[in-house]
Amino acid sequence: MLKVLEQARKAVFWILDALKGGGVRKHYREIRQIQNNPDSRKSREITEASLSQLLKHAINTVPHYFDITDAEPRLDMFPVIDKQTVREKFEQFKSQEYAHRHTHRVTTSGSTGKPFNILHDKNKRQRNTADTIFFAERAGFELGSRIYYLRLWDKQYKKNKYLSSIQNISMHSVDDLSDDNIAQLIKKLEHDGSTKSLLAYTSALDTICNYLDKNHAKPLDCKINSAIAIAEAMGEEVKTKVYKYFGAELLSRYSNSENGILAQQRSRNSTRSFEINWASYHIEILDLNTDKPTTPGEPGRIVVTDLFNYSMPLIRYDTGDVGVMDIDKDYGSLSFSRIEGRKMDMFTNTKGEYVSSHIIHHILQFDGIEQFQFVEEENDVYVIKLKVSEAFERSSEIGIRDKYMEYFGDDAKIRIKYVNDIPLLPSGKRKLVLNKAMQKQKDLASKSLTL
Repeated sequence: MLKVLEQARKAVFWILDALKGGGVRKHYREIRQIQNNPDSRKSREITEASLSQLLKHAINTVPHYFDITDAEPRLDMFPVIDKQTVREKFEQFKSQEYAHRHTHRVTTSGSTGKPFNILHDKNKRQRNTADTIFFAERAGFELGSRIYYLRLWDKQYKKNKYLSSIQNISMHSVDDLSDDNIAQLIKKLEHDGSTKSLLAYTSALDTICNYLDKNHAKPLDCKINSAIAIAEAMGEEVKTKVYKYFGAELLSRYSNSENGILAQQRSRNSTRSFEINWASYHIEILDLNTDKPTTPGEPGRIVVTDLFNYSMPLIRYDTGDVGVMDIDKDYGSLSFSRIEGRKMDMFTNTKGEYVSSHIIHHILQFDGIEQFQFVEEENDVYVIKLKVSEAFERSSEIGIRDKYMEYFGDDAKIRIKYVNDIPLLPSGKRKLVLNKAMQKQKDLASKSLTL
C-alpha cells in the first residue's frame, strides 16, 4: 500500500507540472542529457547557447553590466563579484526586464551572520527543482518516497504539515538533537515501512552516529535507499558510520542557497570525486589571490556563473569556497577532486602556506572525542577544542599535538582546550574550522582601504 502511495505522489507531481506547462520536466530532460553526456557535441552546444544568452541578457537589462557594450560579450569581459559586491549594489544587479514580474527572495547568512539576499525568477526555481530531482536520483532516491530531512527549519524553509505530507518530507530540526529526540527519531525510522531517504547536515548525522556508538547500537532495521550530506564538509568517518548503522552509502552534496546544487559525489566511485552540475552552471577555478585560472589539480576559488537566474544574474560569482578541479579517472570528465570549504576556513602553517581543512578529521583516530573545533588564533598559534567522553585518555594530547605539528609546523604552538559543547551557528551548522588569523588580516586590510 505504501509503495502505491509513493508511486501516486510521483505521478501527481508530474501531472501538476504538465498542467502548469511542463517546465520542470523540460529542465529535467535537459539536465539528464547534459550530465549523462557532458562532453558530447549536443551538450556543449546547449550549455554554450545558455551562457551566450545569459550574457546578452545581462548587458542589456542589468545596470551593473551596462558598461559592457560588445554585441557578443565573452565571459572574461565580466568582473568577478562576491557577496559583498551584491550587497552594496543590490539594485544594480536586478534585471530591469523583471522589475514588474513576480520573483522569489532567497535569504542566507551562512557562517558570517550577515544576511545575503538574491532574487530567483520562476524559471530559475523550476530549474532548481529539476536539479534536485536529478541529483537525488543519482544517489538512489525515487520521487514520491519519504525524505527524512535534518536541517535548521527556520521561517524561510519550514513547510506546513499539509505541504510536507504532500511532498512526503519528515522534518527534523538539527537544533534539537538531544539523546531523547535522537532515540525517538531512530524508533520512527525503524517503524516506518516507507521507502526512505536521508538528507541532512553532516554534523547532524555525526551526532546521531555518535549517539549510536555511545549506546553500542547494532545496525538499524530500516531500509534507507539514499543518504546525502549537505551544508558541511564530510569526512570518511561519518561516511563509514552511516553505512554501518543505516546500510546506505553517504554522498556529499555541494550547494548554496543563492545558486542551488553545484556538485555532488558520485555513487560507488573510487575517487570520491564530485560530479559538477555543468547543465545549470558554468564553473571556474581561479587563483586564491588573483583572477587567473588555476591549472588542473591546483586549489583555487570556486567561481560560478548561474545560467538560469535571469531576474538577478550572478555572473562570475566568487562563492568564497576553495576547490580542486581535475579529470576523474573513472569517468574521464572534469570534476571536483576536492572541495575544501570556505577560503576563510582554511589553515595556514607557520610558514604562511595554505593547508587543507580536511586534516581536522585525523582527530577522530583518537578514542573518546565527541565534538571538536580547530581555531587558528595567530599564524603560529592553534587551539583545538574538544568535547570528550570518559573513553578519552588525557595522554592522547601528546599524540594529537605530534599529529598536527606535521601539518602546522614543528614550531607551531598547539593548545588543547576541553569544552562542554561546540555551539551551533545560527544556520544550524557546526563550524569545525575557525581561522581568526586570516580574519584579522582581512579586517586590517579593510580598515586601511577606508583611511
